[in-house]
Amino acid sequence: MKHHLILSLMTAAMLTACTADTSEERAAAMLREARYALHHHLWNEARDTIFSLRRNCPTAIKAREQAILLLDSIEMNAAADSLRLVTGEEWKRLNVKKQFYERKLQEDLKANHN
Repeated sequence: MKHHLILSLMTAAMLTACTADTSEERAAAMLREARYALHHHLWNEARDTIFSLRRNCPTAIKAREQAILLLDSIEMNAAADSLRLVTGEEWKRLNVKKQFYERKLQEDLKANHN
């Protein structure tokens, strides 16, 4: 009984905190923040903003779909940026990571258009 009450209270709080319209609006603002951070090469801030969006706006489906693509772009650009600073095996590892995210982004974009 106690567990059901706690679960009910948590669910009610979550629904109240992030209704569908409010969730999409809040998530859209977070996407703007993440894009700003990406544009300014603030990779960790951009990632953290996307992770926060996922955690805090579970019902913002449209924004979450965009966040998948944005996170791929963040990872790809972060790897490309790091390539300038390393050599040898670390360069090879980061180059593979960058190529992976380039391909993943292309596939995600294809799937998103279908």
